[in-house]
Amino acid sequence: MDNTKDLGVCPKCGKGHIIEHPFGWSCNNSEKQPDGTWKGCDFVIFKNNNYAGEITEDMVLRLLSHGETQELEMHNKAGRPFHAKLILKDGKVALGFNEHYLEGVCPICGGRIKKTSKGYACEHFFDEGDGHCNFYIGNFICNRMITEQEAENFLAGRKQVLDGFVSKAGKPFSSLLALKEDGSVFLNSTLCKCPVCGGEFSIWRNLDGHIVTPEDVIQLCENGQVDEVLRFYRENGRPFDKQMKFQDGKIVLV
Repeated sequence: MDNTKDLGVCPKCGKGHIIEHPFGWSCNNSEKQPDGTWKGCDFVIFKNNNYAGEITEDMVLRLLSHGETQELEMHNKAGRPFHAKLILKDGKVALGFNEHYLEGVCPICGGRIKKTSKGYACEHFFDEGDGHCNFYIGNFICNRMITEQEAENFLAGRKQVLDGFVSKAGKPFSSLLALKEDGSVFLNSTLCKCPVCGGEFSIWRNLDGHIVTPEDVIQLCENGQVDEVLRFYRENGRPFDKQMKFQDGKIVLV
């Protein structure tokens, strides 16, 4: 009677079964030829993996039933640790890595936003043909790193003035992320047009201790005032609450 443990149907050929051997686990849908070679399915899981170390039967069972193991701490050839999982790919055991997605969705197609080595891209950015989406935010724009939180704020529609950009002439400047119709992201420092003349205008970002937000500026332009009563501070530190309004072409506190 054959007491060899059967772990299930082979995921590669679907005909043989996975049987344990001293070296690991392999498909039994193969035959040894007269010349010493083997003919048939060559699926095998070795008991010692170059990265994950010793492979247990529980790991093999999960790999066969789910197509992947749980995330494991592995080591590269230099001995440095990293995290990955074993997966089944094209009938072989390979390394798989958990992809990291940001909070929020693509403003163009609604897909998930994936963190990559060079920035933040729609998951369909890597598709070809009609499914391709062009949305992408680079890690660095004008010599300034775009953080994950800043990218998520942009996805959520929260306007945020970002400091620390540097022009080609070496001059620092502040700006906002903006979206073109084709899905590309660029810098745009204009929030709205002046309600008096229609041109561009400037507002101090710190007004009597209140940090003026992009939402404040937009409300001033569109409504002539900031609806919310804001907290300001006098030179002696005493707080006071006022509204910001446009009055006779100037910003006043009333």
